[in-house]
Amino acid sequence: MPLAIRKEMTKTRYPSLNGLRAFSILLVIIHHLNLKHGLLAPLQGIRWIEPILFFIQDGHLGVNVFFVISGFLITSLMLNEEAATKTVSLKKFYMRRTLRVFPAYYFLLLVYFILQLLHVIYISNGSWITAITYTKYFNRYGDWYTSHAWSLSIEEQFYLCWPLIFLAGANFRKVGAVIMIAMVPCVRTYLYFHPSPWFNDLNFFTRIDAIATGCLFALYKDRILELLRPRFTLLFYVCFVILFAFPYLPAWAGMVHLDSVFIPLGLAHGTIGNFLVAIIVMYSVFGPQRIWFKLLNLRIVNYIGLLSYSIYLWQQIFTGGDNWWVTGVPQSLLCIAVMSLFSYYIIEKPFNKLRSRFAVPE
Repeated sequence: MPLAIRKEMTKTRYPSLNGLRAFSILLVIIHHLNLKHGLLAPLQGIRWIEPILFFIQDGHLGVNVFFVISGFLITSLMLNEEAATKTVSLKKFYMRRTLRVFPAYYFLLLVYFILQLLHVIYISNGSWITAITYTKYFNRYGDWYTSHAWSLSIEEQFYLCWPLIFLAGANFRKVGAVIMIAMVPCVRTYLYFHPSPWFNDLNFFTRIDAIATGCLFALYKDRILELLRPRFTLLFYVCFVILFAFPYLPAWAGMVHLDSVFIPLGLAHGTIGNFLVAIIVMYSVFGPQRIWFKLLNLRIVNYIGLLSYSIYLWQQIFTGGDNWWVTGVPQSLLCIAVMSLFSYYIIEKPFNKLRSRFAVPE
């Protein structure tokens, strides 16, 4: 492995993660464009291409890739800080998190507020409250414009708790991650038999296993790599094949009366899918530097990943909602690009410089 890459890993600045973020945000955008505009409709019905269509429009899988990466990277940073200082500063952690997430998000809400004052869009009071307080999954379907904040809500609430669990000790943090992963199938099963208007498949208690899986893989990174490396490339391809096959698995399992297993474990964005994604993440960062690695680390792919947070924020208003000219294709993509660049360079980047004051020691 080249010295430059080893140095990057030593600093917990892993290669390929921006590339995976770029891949994830493309899944989200294609999902929304297909949902609102039937982007992939001309290709529907072509049998051999169906698995690819299912995969590339799986926005929920895209979000879970973000979740797994987030859990893995933030836990790795905390382990790095603990190794350097023997502890983790809660003040610095929460400051870094606040400066990373809040400015760009609340700038988006400010623009929404101005648009609402101008009677361009309408967001209900309930939606405003849940959007501002990071409790969006309680009001997921209140409006289109802020509905994507369900994922930010889950992340922010998770990271209110995770540093406290982490500081409770090495064993406690590992047990905590396992409990959070194991809890989700139990909740899914309960909700399947006892549906609730307060909980759907996009709430904290049915999606935190993705972030917790990333955390667990960071905690056991060396041991997991030791287990994976003898068959790393084979496992990578197997994970991708299973993710592509997920839409068909319940029907196949039903032939032998095993389809009920997907009630607790979910599909591509369920517990099994999270572990498949985590293995792909490990391969992407620590695996052989072949075509997949080089693709993820292309300059343009890395750049899209760098902008992925701003893209995620701004894609919502331009991929759906009202039938404006700017929400059509391809003009919506241009608008997303312009606003994402503005958000990154004018909002995110200055606050990221401020965030560096609270950086983890190397």
